[in-house]
Amino acid sequence: MATRVLALDVYLNAPGVTHDNFRSAATIFEYDVVFWDPANTLDTYQFSIGDPYYKGDPRIADHETNSLAQDLIRRRNEFKEFITMGRTLVIFTAPAQHFWYDTGKRDKSGTGRNQKVTTLVDRMDLMEAAIPAKFRVSPAEGARISARQSSFRPLLSGTPDRWWYRAILEEYPGEPLAVVSGTSKCVGSIKRYTDGGMLLLLPDLQGPDHPDSSENVEELDADEPSVPLEELTEEPEEDLEADKASLELITWVESLRTQNREAPPPWLQRYQFSEDAETARKIAELEAEKAEILAKVESLQGDKEISDAWKRLLYATGDELETQVLEAFRILGFQAERGPEGRADIVLHLDTKHAVVEVKGLNGSAAEKNAAQLEKWISEEMLSGSGRVKGILVVNSYRHIPPEERSSPAFPHQMVTFSTPREHCLVTSVQLLAMVRAVVEDPSKAPSISEELLDTTGVVTGWEDVASLFTPRKS
Repeated sequence: MATRVLALDVYLNAPGVTHDNFRSAATIFEYDVVFWDPANTLDTYQFSIGDPYYKGDPRIADHETNSLAQDLIRRRNEFKEFITMGRTLVIFTAPAQHFWYDTGKRDKSGTGRNQKVTTLVDRMDLMEAAIPAKFRVSPAEGARISARQSSFRPLLSGTPDRWWYRAILEEYPGEPLAVVSGTSKCVGSIKRYTDGGMLLLLPDLQGPDHPDSSENVEELDADEPSVPLEELTEEPEEDLEADKASLELITWVESLRTQNREAPPPWLQRYQFSEDAETARKIAELEAEKAEILAKVESLQGDKEISDAWKRLLYATGDELETQVLEAFRILGFQAERGPEGRADIVLHLDTKHAVVEVKGLNGSAAEKNAAQLEKWISEEMLSGSGRVKGILVVNSYRHIPPEERSSPAFPHQMVTFSTPREHCLVTSVQLLAMVRAVVEDPSKAPSISEELLDTTGVVTGWEDVASLFTPRKS
């Protein structure tokens, strides 16, 4: 049966090749060989209108973020299972394909009509997210390529001016297939799996009309528009002459798939060398140790994530800060919940006592308007039938400055004058962190600390020794 070939975001002009996009819903499992060029994939998604690039990399449109995330998960799982099924995945290596995407989180500053909402974005590498193998690339371009394995040499020498490397593989799965001439810098690799599957990372195969290609092709009319990427996924026309380099590449991949395909016979298991049993025993022991170590690492990584989350009280703002303040109050013994939309950030209950919390991450000090906002939440909570309600304002002031260097007061005098008659409790997120650390070390302190917050009118005193919270990092 003929080899079934799928080309994702790359055009291979050869008979029988099906062309499609990475983002397509079509499965790859109907094919024997899949080619993919990640350098063309991001262009199939819409970039953010008005601000398509951020810090030099594409900014995916908000409405495309979920689609791209789902496509990456789906294709990575497909690629992994595809190889496990004994099939071949060929990827044309490219530099890291970074892009920015909407995290779904929002940073809110100001109140009322002056409130500003900022979309928080994060950066991801398309290739790292989609390729189911460990690798690392660095950007580099050139055409001087030498075959490291004899099987690749005829393909490279047959069409030498069609091959171009766009990245160097600093780490790669399997064995090197091609290097930069005169060096050991890998630009192509091959990984063979025990079930017959293969993962190939190849240099770029340029089209015959590429300016660096010297093959005799009919020149394009300069007045003709360039062909959109979507049209490159259409099937080749019947009368279009197949491209020699594409044909040779596919033939070469087919030859790799037919090499050493015979599986060892079942009876071979009866034959062991003297060292095989000892080797198997050591492998089993090491695998057990590996599993135990990985479990410990996973547990420690969880501890580190918790530790890093608490440190957000030193620098964060918006939803990240609110989430951590919410967790802090729970550690201190409160029943803490998010407030209703358009109301207080957090609502607290402790026995029969009630409180509302306004949380602010600020570049400078708190202001009277923050206390006024808190007073509004108090009034609305009391109108809902909660009885007497305590107001607590948590501020991460001067958040871009290290805590021990924050010499200016977090709560200026005129603000304290406004808050004191209204019995507001004014506390910084750094003080809140100190309280949490005290309770973690001695849970019996939680009741007294929670009562201190509920009983304080004005600025909370103490809990400001930042140095005692941390251990100096060894140089």
